[in-house]
Amino acid sequence: MLWESQIPSVLKALAGLAEKVLPWRNWWAAILALFYKPAPGTHFTILVTKLDRDADGRHRDHVLQAIANVAGNDIHILRDPRVLRLNERLVSAEADAELVRTAQKWLGRRKADILIWGEVAEDNKTLRLGHIPRIGGANARKSAYHLERTELPAKFSQDWADILGAVVLSDASPAVERGGQYLVEMLKPVAQRLEALPAKPNPGAHGAEFLAKAHFSLGLVSHVLGTQAGDNEYLSKAITAFEAALREYTRERVPLQWARTKNNLGNVLWELGRRETDAGRLEQAVSAYEDALQEYTRKRVPLDWAGTKNNLGTALSELGGRENDTARLKQAVSAYEEALQERTRQRVPLDWAGTKNNLGTALMELGRRETGTARLEQAVSAYEDSLQELTRERVPLQWAMTKNNLGNALLELGERENDTSRLKQAVSAYEEALQERTRQRVPLDWAMTKNNLGAALMELGRRETGTARLEQAVSAYSEALQERSRQRVPLDWAMTKNNLGNVLSELGRRENDTARLEQSVEALSLSLEEFRKSGASRYIAITEGNLEQARALLAERRLGVSGSTPA
Repeated sequence: MLWESQIPSVLKALAGLAEKVLPWRNWWAAILALFYKPAPGTHFTILVTKLDRDADGRHRDHVLQAIANVAGNDIHILRDPRVLRLNERLVSAEADAELVRTAQKWLGRRKADILIWGEVAEDNKTLRLGHIPRIGGANARKSAYHLERTELPAKFSQDWADILGAVVLSDASPAVERGGQYLVEMLKPVAQRLEALPAKPNPGAHGAEFLAKAHFSLGLVSHVLGTQAGDNEYLSKAITAFEAALREYTRERVPLQWARTKNNLGNVLWELGRRETDAGRLEQAVSAYEDALQEYTRKRVPLDWAGTKNNLGTALSELGGRENDTARLKQAVSAYEEALQERTRQRVPLDWAGTKNNLGTALMELGRRETGTARLEQAVSAYEDSLQELTRERVPLQWAMTKNNLGNALLELGERENDTSRLKQAVSAYEEALQERTRQRVPLDWAMTKNNLGAALMELGRRETGTARLEQAVSAYSEALQERSRQRVPLDWAMTKNNLGNVLSELGRRENDTARLEQSVEALSLSLEEFRKSGASRYIAITEGNLEQARALLAERRLGVSGSTPA
């Protein structure tokens, strides 16, 4: 009863407050707007305000119909009962900024992507309309549209198709602009909205250009989701999306956008290819990058050329890592060095650091195959250079990636030295990387670093009399295999199985434990089976040697022979 008696006074107070801060015609609409439900967030959503000087709402109905013609049924359209106006008491720039802030606040509350606002001109035949996106910069400019009978002109449809395309691209912008940060939770709803759009243009709605932008955006978003979440299905969706975009973005019509899409397609093919046993995807990635470089020339777009050269290097480096021949690795080093001619630290510090990291990886892989340590020392220097810009605060995931890679180079050097200081530095680098590379956030990257940590612990354990480090290595490899499954990443699974087999062999030798040796032979046999399937000649040779030693130890143990030699 007390609450009911208070209602009139509450409304009166709200009305009094509204009259002070809002135009009198808009205060009740502002209160009503508080009770409007937000959009579900599953589709792209347009919020259309009431138009100024449109008392009966018929002009807004024209706008709603015209937008529906452009957007089709796959984009949600919401109404807002309020009129959005410039504050005439403020100077122009301040009024613009205030209007944009208000619009973006309304968009946030309704979970909409773009707001349409405006007014009816004094002649009652012209609409002045503006748009403000929820994300990114905006202004209070409006465009004029003269009504043709009771319809908006064709120019309106083209303008709003372009605007919708821009909104779709801006929604996917974190996938490009916030590299090195964890984005899965942010981008999942974006992917859902993009997937709700049709695959092909519909007559009267969804022009081909708009859908090409949508497919391109879906490719960017799905690539990040697949990479960070370790989900190959997202990567497959990204490939499909970029291929769909290329049907509209032809080389003849839009050569630079064609090259951009080819480059991004190459990135997804590389990410998926490095997880697969077969090298086919990696070869396709190389082809996609080489296609892009036909239009992305150094003279025409130097930074895009450098970015694609960098990406080409990553694909060549991954292929080279699987082969006994070092030709691909040397080509990768050359590609990175070319990229660094344009990707300077002064000009693009984060890109420079990214290429420095990649160069370090190619140098390290070459160094592994050489007797000297010069390449490995160069790799350490390249990683340390990279970490000057790739800081944990700035780009935590890229920082963690480079820390992991630095650990790899230190491990390789430590294996060649009597001193264990490099090995202990490698363990520290991996443990730092795991502070950001968590299983929940980036499961495959977490598993990679767990595998590498196991390798460093195993090498330290080999040099110590106890077995504590070796047991820790077994635990690290076993954890890595929880995410590195044979179905998901067969080549990585085989590498970790090989490593697990080696440490089990060492433990079995020290403890005269037949069960450990049997487990070692089993792990190495499974690893070799997968490597042979992939044709990874370098890994086949290494694993065959490890398996031969483990079988010899097991045979000696079964015969009761003591004093066997180390694995």
